[in-house]
Amino acid sequence: MHVRRALKSGAQLLAVTGLLCSMSLFSAQASSAPSLETIGSYIDGTIESQMVLEDIPAVTVSVVKDGQLLFSKGYGFADLEKRIPVNAEKSLFRIGSTSKLFTWTAVMQMVEAGKLDLDADVNSYLDFKIPATYAQPITLKHILAHTAGFEDGGLGYLIQYFPDHGPELAEAMEKYIPLRVNAPGEVTSYSNYATALAGLIVQNVSGKPFNQYVKEHIFDPLGMTYATFEEPLPQHLAEHMVKGYAREAGKFDEKPFEMINSFGPAGAVAASAEDMAKFMQAHLNLGELNGQRILQEETARQMHSVIFAGDNRLQGMAHGFYEHNFNGHRLIGHGGDTMQFHTDMMIDVEQNLGIFVSYMNTVSNKARNGFVRQIYDHYFPQEVAPLTPPADFAGRAAKYAGTYTFWRRNFSSIEKAFGLMGGTVDIIPTEENTLIVTGPFAVRQYVEVGENLFRQLDGPERIAFVSRTGDGIDTFYFDSLPFMSLQKLPWFEGALFKIWLPVLSLLLFLQVILSWFYKRQQYKSWSATDKRLVYSSLGMSLFNLLFVILAVVIVVSYQDTLYSKIPFALKASLVVPFIALFFTALSLWSWLKRQRSGQASLGSQIYYAVVVLSGVYMVLFYNYWNLLGWKFHG
Repeated sequence: MHVRRALKSGAQLLAVTGLLCSMSLFSAQASSAPSLETIGSYIDGTIESQMVLEDIPAVTVSVVKDGQLLFSKGYGFADLEKRIPVNAEKSLFRIGSTSKLFTWTAVMQMVEAGKLDLDADVNSYLDFKIPATYAQPITLKHILAHTAGFEDGGLGYLIQYFPDHGPELAEAMEKYIPLRVNAPGEVTSYSNYATALAGLIVQNVSGKPFNQYVKEHIFDPLGMTYATFEEPLPQHLAEHMVKGYAREAGKFDEKPFEMINSFGPAGAVAASAEDMAKFMQAHLNLGELNGQRILQEETARQMHSVIFAGDNRLQGMAHGFYEHNFNGHRLIGHGGDTMQFHTDMMIDVEQNLGIFVSYMNTVSNKARNGFVRQIYDHYFPQEVAPLTPPADFAGRAAKYAGTYTFWRRNFSSIEKAFGLMGGTVDIIPTEENTLIVTGPFAVRQYVEVGENLFRQLDGPERIAFVSRTGDGIDTFYFDSLPFMSLQKLPWFEGALFKIWLPVLSLLLFLQVILSWFYKRQQYKSWSATDKRLVYSSLGMSLFNLLFVILAVVIVVSYQDTLYSKIPFALKASLVVPFIALFFTALSLWSWLKRQRSGQASLGSQIYYAVVVLSGVYMVLFYNYWNLLGWKFHG
């Protein structure tokens, strides 16, 4: 404890020292663009403190400005055992969903060549068919904007670990077609499947394997020799791969290489910081770098332009890029996360500035989420005007209140049950005429600044509410998450039905079990009808509690590996709800038969009525959350 406290204190001192150093270097030019000297000092202080405070083994950074590589550096070790330091030129980091920008660039290249039409039905480019759930077909424009309307998924198949290898791209896209839950173009809901599907379309239309197409048409022209979609890595790049580690039993243990090949176009790139700098420069230069052009200027401008916004007053989705507003500056880019790496890449076309950062860290993506904002807060500060809540807001507040959750979730498989573990956002009106918003960030308060538009009371974040049907508020957007809208939940998905009633039912089941221990001698003298009800209720209680305990243990034990394969333990545990169902039906039958006999006291009738109803509720609960049966995708 004392050592950890000392490390934290030292890290905090380092962070403050770095901040003061960079501030002193920058004080004479606070309103001008960052220079190599100042931004290097600032980034050093920021990254080094993050590495200590958040236990991060390796980081890489690159910054480009006005067509030049302004700063690049590696921090920590690519191989802890061999003490090989991170090298910004050659060390490869997994960039996760930042890979999507290469896929979108490839799509726009083929649009430019007249081989793809952004408004055509994607089925016209596929050897299988996306089901026609809605009258409107899905187009590449919908996919670019994350408005295709697919549910989310990935349990058991999204990530494999070397040497395991999932199905190839074309097979995976046909095998794992998600349920369509929204008409195309209505709301944003981030989709790895949709992006991977776009990669398959590039592969089908170009006649080349997707990975080869990107290498020949993007990586090679830009001189990105330390970047690849290939999995496992080619031998000449494997030696430069930063190893993934997780802290276990007090030390870092090496983890196997993550394989995303089945959904490769959505997140498989491994690249160095300096190669990512070349990609940023090409987009800042509107498609050209060192005389090599990957997009025409008109196409690059189109790619950077917005095609969907949940509310036109908020940031929106460009053609694959998403917008961010940092202190009045418009940036476009994309973050990315794997289980082992967390990445962000943002470009500011107006400032001709690009920033890339990637962390090897299995704990959280907190560090990467704030890195670019910290730079803009430091070099391009902006005062946030104080807000006064409108005095008449109380009369409008109720229409916003409720529980919301992201449209990016599963509906059709057992993965739906992950919605029981959180991910909701509560909107709560206050007596001060503000709205409390409980997540996904820290709890914040928002003030009305326009019709259905709110700004953070003490910060720049904005949110906007939408009525898609015209019958009350049903959707809302965070300004900083244009790719992930939220849906207002129906009453039966509120905390009462998905938390409190199950908890109360389980407590009642526990009481049934405990009462059997101290009343079992008394039960022997009961009638056959009474005994049947007692023992069927006991079985119902035991198997309900057993299933919940098993589910918790399995999720805690397997955690992220559940996205690699479905363990036998999970499959076996799904027998238990059916046994609970059997005892529930037997308990209901026994209770009805006992009622007809007229032998039970009123108190006993009410008690067992509540017990049986709790069992019936849990059966309905399991079925609604896809826990009754083996509902695995594919």
